[in-house]
Amino acid sequence: MKYLIWSFIFVNTFAHAEPYIPNDNDVIATSSTPLAATLTLQELATLFEQTQYAGQTESKQGLLKRYLEQQVNTSHDPEILYYYARVLQREHQFDEALAFLARVKELSPHHVNAALLTANILMVQGKFDDAKSECLNLIGHASIETVTTCSLDAQSQTGKLEESFQALKKIARKETMSLNTRHVLAEMAFRLNKPEQTIDYLETVNLKNSPVSLVVLWADAHLAMNNLDTVLSTLSALLDDSANLEDAILLRLAQAEKYKVDNQSNKWRLKLKERIVLRELRQDLFHASDLAWYYLTIEENQSKARYWANINWKHAKMDSDKQLLKLANDID
Repeated sequence: MKYLIWSFIFVNTFAHAEPYIPNDNDVIATSSTPLAATLTLQELATLFEQTQYAGQTESKQGLLKRYLEQQVNTSHDPEILYYYARVLQREHQFDEALAFLARVKELSPHHVNAALLTANILMVQGKFDDAKSECLNLIGHASIETVTTCSLDAQSQTGKLEESFQALKKIARKETMSLNTRHVLAEMAFRLNKPEQTIDYLETVNLKNSPVSLVVLWADAHLAMNNLDTVLSTLSALLDDSANLEDAILLRLAQAEKYKVDNQSNKWRLKLKERIVLRELRQDLFHASDLAWYYLTIEENQSKARYWANINWKHAKMDSDKQLLKLANDID
Protein backbone atom coordinates (compact mmCIF):
# COMPACT_ATOMS: atom_id res chain seq x y z
CA MET A 1 0.00 0.00 0.00
CA LYS A 2 2.94 2.36 0.58
CA TYR A 3 3.66 2.58 -3.15
CA LEU A 4 0.12 3.71 -3.90
CA ILE A 5 0.83 7.08 -2.30
CA TRP A 6 4.02 7.57 -4.27
CA SER A 7 2.37 6.63 -7.53
CA PHE A 8 0.08 9.63 -7.23
CA ILE A 9 2.74 12.17 -6.35
CA PHE A 10 4.55 12.18 -9.68
CA VAL A 11 3.20 12.15 -13.22
CA ASN A 12 5.10 11.97 -16.48
CA THR A 13 3.07 13.78 -19.07
CA PHE A 14 5.28 12.73 -21.89
CA ALA A 15 5.43 9.07 -20.90
CA HIS A 16 1.79 8.72 -21.90
CA ALA A 17 2.30 10.07 -25.37
CA GLU A 18 1.08 7.80 -28.12
CA PRO A 19 3.49 4.87 -28.56
CA TYR A 20 4.43 2.99 -31.72
CA ILE A 21 3.28 -0.64 -31.82
CA PRO A 22 5.27 -3.09 -33.97
CA ASN A 23 3.35 -4.30 -37.01
CA ASP A 24 2.88 -8.01 -36.45
CA ASN A 25 0.02 -10.48 -36.21
CA ASP A 26 -0.54 -9.90 -32.50
CA VAL A 27 -1.95 -6.41 -32.37
CA ILE A 28 -3.33 -4.73 -29.28
CA ALA A 29 -5.57 -2.18 -30.95
CA THR A 30 -6.91 -2.34 -34.46
CA SER A 31 -8.41 0.09 -36.93
CA SER A 32 -10.87 -0.94 -39.62
CA THR A 33 -10.88 2.48 -41.27
CA PRO A 34 -8.06 3.01 -43.79
CA LEU A 35 -6.76 6.49 -44.47
CA ALA A 36 -7.68 8.27 -47.67
CA ALA A 37 -5.03 8.26 -50.38
CA THR A 38 -4.63 12.01 -49.95
CA LEU A 39 -5.43 14.11 -46.93
CA THR A 40 -5.72 17.87 -46.83
CA LEU A 41 -3.65 19.58 -44.16
CA GLN A 42 -6.83 20.33 -42.24
CA GLU A 43 -7.85 16.66 -42.37
CA LEU A 44 -4.37 15.64 -41.23
CA ALA A 45 -4.47 18.13 -38.34
CA THR A 46 -7.89 16.87 -37.27
CA LEU A 47 -6.75 13.25 -37.44
CA PHE A 48 -3.67 13.96 -35.34
CA GLU A 49 -5.81 15.71 -32.74
CA GLN A 50 -8.20 12.77 -32.59
CA THR A 51 -5.41 10.21 -32.24
CA GLN A 52 -4.47 11.77 -28.91
CA TYR A 53 -7.82 10.71 -27.44
CA ALA A 54 -8.45 7.60 -25.36
CA GLY A 55 -8.75 4.53 -27.53
CA GLN A 56 -7.19 6.25 -30.53
CA THR A 57 -3.50 6.59 -29.74
CA GLU A 58 -2.47 3.17 -31.03
CA SER A 59 -5.10 2.14 -33.54
CA LYS A 60 -4.08 4.60 -36.28
CA GLN A 61 -0.41 5.15 -35.48
CA GLY A 62 0.86 2.71 -38.10
CA LEU A 63 -1.50 4.08 -40.74
CA LEU A 64 -0.36 7.63 -40.06
CA LYS A 65 3.29 6.69 -40.24
CA ARG A 66 2.96 4.86 -43.55
CA TYR A 67 0.96 7.71 -45.06
CA LEU A 68 3.45 10.35 -43.96
CA GLU A 69 6.48 8.28 -44.98
CA GLN A 70 5.18 8.41 -48.54
CA GLN A 71 4.64 12.16 -48.30
CA VAL A 72 7.96 13.22 -46.77
CA ASN A 73 9.96 11.62 -49.58
CA THR A 74 8.54 14.05 -52.12
CA SER A 75 7.09 16.94 -50.12
CA HIS A 76 8.73 20.20 -49.12
CA ASP A 77 5.66 21.29 -47.21
CA PRO A 78 6.76 22.20 -43.66
CA GLU A 79 3.43 20.95 -42.27
CA ILE A 80 3.98 17.45 -43.66
CA LEU A 81 7.50 17.39 -42.21
CA TYR A 82 6.20 18.67 -38.88
CA TYR A 83 3.55 15.98 -38.63
CA TYR A 84 6.07 13.30 -39.51
CA ALA A 85 8.28 14.62 -36.70
CA ARG A 86 5.29 14.20 -34.40
CA VAL A 87 5.00 10.56 -35.45
CA LEU A 88 8.70 10.02 -34.74
CA GLN A 89 8.31 11.74 -31.37
CA ARG A 90 5.48 9.37 -30.50
CA GLU A 91 7.83 6.47 -31.26
CA HIS A 92 10.51 8.02 -29.02
CA GLN A 93 12.80 8.50 -32.03
CA PHE A 94 13.79 11.87 -30.67
CA ASP A 95 16.95 12.61 -32.62
CA GLU A 96 15.24 11.71 -35.89
CA ALA A 97 12.29 13.91 -34.97
CA LEU A 98 14.62 16.83 -34.19
CA ALA A 99 16.27 16.40 -37.59
CA PHE A 100 12.92 16.77 -39.35
CA LEU A 101 12.03 19.74 -37.15
CA ALA A 102 15.28 21.40 -38.23
CA ARG A 103 14.12 21.00 -41.83
CA VAL A 104 10.79 22.56 -40.91
CA LYS A 105 12.59 25.59 -39.49
CA GLU A 106 14.65 25.97 -42.65
CA LEU A 107 11.45 26.17 -44.67
CA SER A 108 9.45 28.12 -42.10
CA PRO A 109 11.76 29.83 -39.55
CA HIS A 110 8.94 30.92 -37.23
CA HIS A 111 6.87 27.72 -37.25
CA VAL A 112 5.35 27.88 -33.77
CA ASN A 113 4.27 24.25 -33.45
CA ALA A 114 7.66 23.01 -34.62
CA ALA A 115 9.35 25.10 -31.94
CA LEU A 116 6.97 23.82 -29.26
CA LEU A 117 7.53 20.22 -30.31
CA THR A 118 11.29 20.79 -30.31
CA ALA A 119 11.08 22.18 -26.78
CA ASN A 120 9.00 19.18 -25.67
CA ILE A 121 11.55 16.72 -27.03
CA LEU A 122 14.47 18.60 -25.48
CA MET A 123 12.69 18.50 -22.12
CA VAL A 124 12.25 14.75 -22.34
CA GLN A 125 15.95 14.44 -23.14
CA GLY A 126 16.75 16.41 -20.02
CA LYS A 127 18.00 19.47 -21.92
CA PHE A 128 15.88 21.91 -19.98
CA ASP A 129 17.90 25.07 -20.63
CA ASP A 130 17.88 24.37 -24.36
CA ALA A 131 14.14 23.75 -24.20
CA LYS A 132 13.56 27.06 -22.42
CA SER A 133 15.64 28.89 -25.02
CA GLU A 134 13.57 27.30 -27.76
CA CYS A 135 10.43 28.59 -26.06
CA LEU A 136 11.80 32.11 -25.64
CA ASN A 137 12.73 32.24 -29.31
CA LEU A 138 8.98 32.33 -29.97
CA ILE A 139 8.66 35.81 -28.50
CA GLY A 140 7.00 37.96 -31.13
CA HIS A 141 5.74 34.94 -33.04
CA ALA A 142 3.36 33.36 -30.52
CA SER A 143 1.10 34.62 -27.76
CA ILE A 144 2.54 35.63 -24.40
CA GLU A 145 0.60 32.78 -22.81
CA THR A 146 2.09 30.23 -25.21
CA VAL A 147 5.66 31.45 -24.71
CA THR A 148 5.31 31.71 -20.95
CA THR A 149 3.69 28.31 -20.55
CA CYS A 150 6.39 26.68 -22.65
CA SER A 151 9.32 28.37 -20.90
CA LEU A 152 7.97 27.92 -17.36
CA ASP A 153 7.20 24.27 -18.06
CA ALA A 154 10.88 23.78 -18.91
CA GLN A 155 12.03 25.88 -15.95
CA SER A 156 9.88 23.85 -13.55
CA GLN A 157 12.04 20.81 -14.31
CA THR A 158 15.18 22.54 -12.95
CA GLY A 159 14.30 22.73 -9.27
CA LYS A 160 12.09 25.81 -9.66
CA LEU A 161 8.69 24.14 -9.60
CA GLU A 162 6.93 26.34 -7.03
CA GLU A 163 8.36 29.52 -8.59
CA SER A 164 7.26 28.43 -12.07
CA PHE A 165 3.80 27.46 -10.87
CA GLN A 166 3.18 30.81 -9.20
CA ALA A 167 4.51 32.74 -12.21
CA LEU A 168 2.29 30.85 -14.64
CA LYS A 169 -0.76 31.35 -12.43
CA LYS A 170 -0.22 35.11 -12.60
CA ILE A 171 -0.30 35.35 -16.39
CA ALA A 172 -2.98 32.75 -17.16
CA ARG A 173 -6.64 33.67 -16.76
CA LYS A 174 -8.54 30.54 -15.77
CA GLU A 175 -11.58 31.49 -17.84
CA THR A 176 -9.70 31.95 -21.12
CA MET A 177 -6.49 29.90 -20.82
CA SER A 178 -5.70 27.34 -23.51
CA LEU A 179 -6.04 23.63 -22.87
CA ASN A 180 -2.26 23.30 -22.96
CA THR A 181 -1.76 25.95 -20.27
CA ARG A 182 -4.51 24.38 -18.17
CA HIS A 183 -2.77 21.02 -18.57
CA VAL A 184 0.64 22.40 -17.55
CA LEU A 185 -0.77 24.21 -14.51
CA ALA A 186 -2.65 21.09 -13.43
CA GLU A 187 0.48 19.00 -13.82
CA MET A 188 2.56 21.48 -11.82
CA ALA A 189 -0.03 21.47 -9.05
CA PHE A 190 0.08 17.69 -8.97
CA ARG A 191 3.87 17.62 -8.75
CA LEU A 192 3.54 20.03 -5.82
CA ASN A 193 1.29 17.45 -4.12
CA LYS A 194 -1.81 19.61 -4.58
CA PRO A 195 -4.20 17.14 -6.25
CA GLU A 196 -7.26 19.20 -5.34
CA GLN A 197 -5.89 22.09 -7.39
CA THR A 198 -5.15 19.70 -10.25
CA ILE A 199 -8.78 18.60 -10.23
CA ASP A 200 -9.90 22.22 -10.10
CA TYR A 201 -7.96 23.08 -13.24
CA LEU A 202 -9.38 20.08 -15.07
CA GLU A 203 -12.97 20.18 -13.84
CA THR A 204 -14.39 21.60 -17.12
CA VAL A 205 -12.35 19.38 -19.43
CA ASN A 206 -14.14 16.83 -21.60
CA LEU A 207 -12.03 13.73 -21.02
CA LYS A 208 -13.34 11.97 -24.11
CA ASN A 209 -11.87 14.72 -26.28
CA SER A 210 -8.65 15.26 -24.35
CA PRO A 211 -5.12 13.89 -24.75
CA VAL A 212 -4.50 10.65 -22.92
CA SER A 213 -1.80 12.34 -20.83
CA LEU A 214 -4.40 14.76 -19.49
CA VAL A 215 -6.85 11.92 -18.74
CA VAL A 216 -4.11 10.15 -16.82
CA LEU A 217 -3.28 13.31 -14.86
CA TRP A 218 -6.98 13.73 -13.98
CA ALA A 219 -7.09 10.11 -12.80
CA ASP A 220 -3.92 10.39 -10.72
CA ALA A 221 -5.28 13.45 -8.95
CA HIS A 222 -8.54 11.66 -8.09
CA LEU A 223 -6.61 8.58 -6.96
CA ALA A 224 -4.53 10.78 -4.68
CA MET A 225 -7.78 12.11 -3.20
CA ASN A 226 -9.00 8.50 -2.80
CA ASN A 227 -11.88 9.12 -5.22
CA LEU A 228 -11.69 5.53 -6.39
CA ASP A 229 -15.31 5.19 -7.53
CA THR A 230 -14.96 8.34 -9.62
CA VAL A 231 -11.94 6.91 -11.39
CA LEU A 232 -13.56 3.54 -12.00
CA SER A 233 -16.85 4.93 -13.29
CA THR A 234 -15.38 7.72 -15.42
CA LEU A 235 -12.48 5.92 -17.07
CA SER A 236 -14.46 2.76 -17.78
CA ALA A 237 -17.04 4.87 -19.63
CA LEU A 238 -14.53 6.48 -22.00
CA LEU A 239 -14.92 3.68 -24.55
CA ASP A 240 -17.50 1.04 -25.34
CA ASP A 241 -14.65 -1.37 -26.14
CA SER A 242 -12.17 -1.41 -23.27
CA ALA A 243 -9.75 -3.49 -25.36
CA ASN A 244 -8.57 -0.27 -26.99
CA LEU A 245 -7.88 1.60 -23.76
CA GLU A 246 -4.29 2.72 -23.45
CA ASP A 247 -1.95 1.03 -20.97
CA ALA A 248 -1.73 4.15 -18.81
CA ILE A 249 -5.52 4.32 -18.47
CA LEU A 250 -5.81 0.61 -17.74
CA LEU A 251 -3.14 1.06 -15.06
CA ARG A 252 -5.22 3.72 -13.27
CA LEU A 253 -8.33 1.56 -13.45
CA ALA A 254 -6.37 -1.35 -11.99
CA GLN A 255 -4.97 0.84 -9.21
CA ALA A 256 -8.44 2.11 -8.28
CA GLU A 257 -9.79 -1.44 -8.35
CA LYS A 258 -6.99 -2.80 -6.17
CA TYR A 259 -7.25 -0.16 -3.46
CA LYS A 260 -11.04 0.01 -3.24
CA VAL A 261 -11.60 -1.61 0.15
CA ASP A 262 -14.98 -3.20 -0.56
CA ASN A 263 -14.20 -4.18 -4.13
CA GLN A 264 -14.41 -7.86 -5.07
CA SER A 265 -13.60 -7.49 -8.77
CA ASN A 266 -10.26 -7.97 -10.50
CA LYS A 267 -11.56 -7.17 -13.99
CA TRP A 268 -9.14 -4.34 -14.75
CA ARG A 269 -6.15 -6.04 -13.18
CA LEU A 270 -6.68 -9.07 -15.40
CA LYS A 271 -7.00 -6.91 -18.52
CA LEU A 272 -3.87 -5.02 -17.60
CA LYS A 273 -1.97 -8.22 -16.81
CA GLU A 274 -2.67 -9.50 -20.33
CA ARG A 275 -1.32 -6.26 -21.75
CA ILE A 276 1.76 -6.35 -19.52
CA VAL A 277 2.62 -9.89 -20.61
CA LEU A 278 2.49 -8.82 -24.24
CA ARG A 279 4.56 -5.68 -23.60
CA GLU A 280 7.26 -7.71 -21.86
CA LEU A 281 7.36 -10.32 -24.62
CA ARG A 282 7.98 -7.50 -27.08
CA GLN A 283 10.38 -5.69 -24.77
CA ASP A 284 8.22 -2.66 -25.50
CA LEU A 285 10.43 0.23 -24.46
CA PHE A 286 7.76 2.83 -25.17
CA HIS A 287 5.74 1.62 -22.18
CA ALA A 288 8.64 1.32 -19.73
CA SER A 289 7.15 3.86 -17.32
CA ASP A 290 3.79 2.06 -17.21
CA LEU A 291 5.54 -1.27 -16.67
CA ALA A 292 7.59 0.13 -13.80
CA TRP A 293 4.48 1.57 -12.13
CA TYR A 294 2.67 -1.74 -12.66
CA TYR A 295 5.38 -3.57 -10.71
CA LEU A 296 5.35 -0.91 -8.00
CA THR A 297 1.60 -0.68 -7.43
CA ILE A 298 -0.23 -3.72 -8.82
CA GLU A 299 2.02 -6.77 -8.86
CA GLU A 300 4.82 -5.70 -6.55
CA ASN A 301 8.10 -7.00 -7.95
CA GLN A 302 11.29 -5.22 -6.93
CA SER A 303 13.60 -6.42 -9.69
CA LYS A 304 11.12 -5.81 -12.50
CA ALA A 305 10.18 -2.37 -11.22
CA ARG A 306 13.85 -1.42 -11.10
CA TYR A 307 14.51 -2.89 -14.54
CA TRP A 308 11.73 -0.96 -16.26
CA ALA A 309 12.41 2.27 -14.37
CA ASN A 310 16.00 2.14 -15.58
CA ILE A 311 14.87 1.47 -19.15
CA ASN A 312 12.52 4.45 -18.90
CA TRP A 313 15.34 6.67 -17.61
CA LYS A 314 17.42 5.93 -20.70
CA HIS A 315 14.69 7.52 -22.84
CA ALA A 316 13.06 10.13 -20.62
CA LYS A 317 14.70 12.41 -18.07
CA MET A 318 12.01 14.70 -16.74
CA ASP A 319 11.46 15.20 -13.02
CA SER A 320 8.81 12.50 -12.85
CA ASP A 321 11.16 10.01 -14.53
CA LYS A 322 13.84 10.84 -11.96
CA GLN A 323 11.38 10.29 -9.12
CA LEU A 324 10.22 6.98 -10.61
CA LEU A 325 13.83 5.82 -10.87
CA LYS A 326 14.51 6.82 -7.28
CA LEU A 327 11.42 5.08 -6.00
CA ALA A 328 12.13 1.87 -7.92
CA ASN A 329 15.70 1.76 -6.63
CA ASP A 330 14.69 2.56 -3.04
CA ILE A 331 12.38 -0.43 -2.66
CA ASP A 332 13.00 -2.28 0.58
